[in-house]
Amino acid sequence: MMDTPPDPEKAVASEYAKLKARGTIEAFELFIARHPDHPLADDARKNLNRLREK
Repeated sequence: MMDTPPDPEKAVASEYAKLKARGTIEAFELFIARHPDHPLADDARKNLNRLREK
């Protein structure tokens, strides 16, 4: 019997949580590059803009 494949949405959310915890420009840029159309990319862009304004 094969294992059920992981939920892709949970995988992306987990990746975002890890990158967000880093809180660096590079981390947010990486997430946006990997998932430009994902809804969490909008949050990543907002965080990225905040970091760049500092």
